[in-house]
Amino acid sequence: MLDDQGGEIGYAVRTMPYSREVVGYSGPSDVLAVFDAEDKGVGIGIRHSYDTPSHVEDVKLDYLFMERWNGREWNAIAEITDFNEAELYSVSGATRTSEAVMESITHRLAIANGESGLERSLSFGLRDAALLLFLAGGCLFAFWKRKSVQKWRWIYSVATIALLGFWLGDLIAQSLLVGWAESRVPWEATPGLVVFVVAAFLIPWFTKQPLYCQFICPHGNLQRWAMKVMPARWKRPLPDDGKWIGRLIPVMLLFVVLGVSFLQLDLDLAGIEPFDAYLLKAAGLATILVAIVGLLLSLFFPMAYCKFGCPTGWLLEFVRRRAGKDSFGERDWLGLALLGVAVALYLIPQEVWLG
Repeated sequence: MLDDQGGEIGYAVRTMPYSREVVGYSGPSDVLAVFDAEDKGVGIGIRHSYDTPSHVEDVKLDYLFMERWNGREWNAIAEITDFNEAELYSVSGATRTSEAVMESITHRLAIANGESGLERSLSFGLRDAALLLFLAGGCLFAFWKRKSVQKWRWIYSVATIALLGFWLGDLIAQSLLVGWAESRVPWEATPGLVVFVVAAFLIPWFTKQPLYCQFICPHGNLQRWAMKVMPARWKRPLPDDGKWIGRLIPVMLLFVVLGVSFLQLDLDLAGIEPFDAYLLKAAGLATILVAIVGLLLSLFFPMAYCKFGCPTGWLLEFVRRRAGKDSFGERDWLGLALLGVAVALYLIPQEVWLG
């Protein structure tokens, strides 16, 4: 960058493609770091991100985080290995996204200095341990049916809502799965979450037990508690016509997910499910509305959202029902239709779809 007299006043550095391997919650971020003529930082900006849009927006709006780089010299930033020691702190509610932004910047500058940059090594922390404990607890109540064990399930149920939901916020959602599919699985940065997600799909496949939806999911457990609020006489079974329509809603949402992913449409997938609502500081209006409406419906129609609204639950149930099954049913035809749409979106250029 030059001034009116042609003198250099600064320059900007992009983290992509050098930091493509640095993945946040669901994808990498392209960050712009700006320096003055004396190699001191004057600002950063997120040009584009494959991470959850609501989390990215929270990072952008945290001015303390965004301006923390100002005045730091290039070499000092490139040599950072401990962010806390450098007084660079993650954004509450968007921890993984903000950490990825920091790592992207330091990695890019280290590469420019001829260093190896960020080394990919397994990092196992408190969040990973907590996720594995919740996974173990779900398995305990799913497979050990003794009354002496099951009588404690209510405590585990409350813990999933309060800790897994509102504290960790690491719930299985389409925004997470799509982000991993589009970038990569961050096994070294979040090993606990990776094991958690893989187990949620594989255990139902081998055991036919709906482990995640029935025992672990905070929103499912919250619906079960909500059901107890209303008197039984107020509850109503959903009419057959309503069930037929309801069964199509998750599939329609999965078609939307495919379109957003393949065509790179500007739609936050976190907004079509209620799971981001548990991250109170990062939750968008859409995901909050989905969460509230789903809970209100469950007061009168038990487990309404789980049965007739959850695309992630539909995928998990599809895996469970296909285990060891030889017949070809309605759910399989819908799965085949989703596969066909995915193939068409992949093979046909975007220009054709978007006109």
